[in-house]
Amino acid sequence: MEVIVKQQKATARQVLADVYEEINWAYLAKNYFGKSRSWLYHKFSGMNNGVTDDFSDVDRERLKNSLQDIAGRIMQAAERL
Repeated sequence: MEVIVKQQKATARQVLADVYEEINWAYLAKNYFGKSRSWLYHKFSGMNNGVTDDFSDVDRERLKNSLQDIAGRIMQAAERL
């Protein structure tokens, strides 16, 4: 009998652990999601009022794109120095 092990997807917070403290999440929540920082913090914590809350696939993609945009803008600013 073959045993199938379902691989769990890492949480966004786990993936971003090494840069989490360097990012202004309130700015990102407002300017890229049109949401409050508490909305984003609930997503990162995985809980909202005792209910499991995680990023949807669409929101994960938006988070990825927003981080890439910010990274690109930082690189451009650094190049101008």
